[in-house]
Amino acid sequence: MKKYILLILIVGLALRLVVINQSLWLDESIGALVVKNQTFWQILSEFPTHDNHPPLYYLTLKLWSGLFGYSEAALRSLSVIFGIGTIYMVYKIGNIFSKRLGALAAILIATSPFHIYYSQEARMYSMAAFLAALAFYLFLKENWKAFSLTIVALVFTDYMPVFLLPVFWLIGFISKKGKIWWKKMAISFLPLLILGILWIPTFLIQSQGGRWLLETLPAWAKVAGGATPKQLGLVWAKFVFGRISITNKTLYYSLIGIFSIPYALAFIAAWRKRREVIPVRLYLIVPIFLGFFTSLFFPAFIYFRFLYVLPAFFLLAAWGIEKHKGKNKLLLLGIIILGNIFSWLIYITDPYQKREQWREAVHFVESRVASDEMVVFNFTEPFAPYQWYSNQSMNAEGLTDSIAANPIPTRKKVTDKTLNSKGVYYFEYLWELHDPGRIVATSLGEEGFIEASSFDFPGVGIIRYLKRP
Repeated sequence: MKKYILLILIVGLALRLVVINQSLWLDESIGALVVKNQTFWQILSEFPTHDNHPPLYYLTLKLWSGLFGYSEAALRSLSVIFGIGTIYMVYKIGNIFSKRLGALAAILIATSPFHIYYSQEARMYSMAAFLAALAFYLFLKENWKAFSLTIVALVFTDYMPVFLLPVFWLIGFISKKGKIWWKKMAISFLPLLILGILWIPTFLIQSQGGRWLLETLPAWAKVAGGATPKQLGLVWAKFVFGRISITNKTLYYSLIGIFSIPYALAFIAAWRKRREVIPVRLYLIVPIFLGFFTSLFFPAFIYFRFLYVLPAFFLLAAWGIEKHKGKNKLLLLGIIILGNIFSWLIYITDPYQKREQWREAVHFVESRVASDEMVVFNFTEPFAPYQWYSNQSMNAEGLTDSIAANPIPTRKKVTDKTLNSKGVYYFEYLWELHDPGRIVATSLGEEGFIEASSFDFPGVGIIRYLKRP
């Protein structure tokens, strides 16, 4: 099976390069602005107090973009590299348990539309998934020094994979390891413990910011995710069907049901031989359980944050496929791969499955806006992707007084900012979050602006052109 891994990696790379140059969306743009405009020290010391993630990914992206530039493809290629690395680590982990398991699991994750999507995103999730798989492999190989460095990098890339750490201790307990093993294991966690203690003040600031955000923006809880049956079900749905969604929910849920059948058959077979892959089962189940339980108190349970357990998901699926015999094995594998390709084709051909089309929206608006007109937003300033793609030649303003619009000061801000404007291009983006009372829209109407036309860009939503008579 070793001779096939290079081909699998090439296929995985090819699938991840298609449509990689699509427009950056909101969170990607925030990160792009940070790595372009801030120093390494600012990213390490200042930016984390305004964000809810650790800084290692941003530091890595700044180094990467300094070498390869700031195009969409350049910014996302870092995640592609980590995605390919994850495929290889799945292969290496699988080979520990079975000669064929590594290649089977590598094929599944290489063609996974869910993994492809997040291997193309300029965010920390692909990096975290790679580091989680690497840490798991190094742990099984008892390479303690490399394992120690990897779990430090993992936790300082994303906080959610901290739920993977108890897995290592559980495996040791279940395997009834000896005193020498436990000593080496404990020592390997010391660097993380020391750095974690030093990071506590920053983490507390981030936690306070998260609580303030939940209190200030009630709708934020839905964005952040919560411990609900729906969110739990979405983990399975996205793992098997990909990041895509379909407006016709009857069709959508039917497709998820159909796509789930071969995975269910694989997992049933894997369950019958479960004792042989207990570490992999813990890798998948424990983080999801702990993440769900934690989200009962602080909403953070949402499917894409569990990309780091996807390697375990496909290792178990491959284990189940391997337990089938003859044609049944090939049939099951073929159906899953065909399903993966089907979902991937929907993703690359349907503009509504791709990321927010800010590049197209900004260029369109700035090609039309007149010198006596302006661009306005339901926020305190133009959103990050507008800032990223704008040529800065047009007057663009956020019209809310804070991230949660207050009626009187927002009304005054609308009046002051639009005083000399004969027309506005009004982005309705995220009004449900920042201006649920429609204060900006109402105030524009009170200022005499009347809608002349509207334009819809996938992900960005409606842009309304309003004019004074």
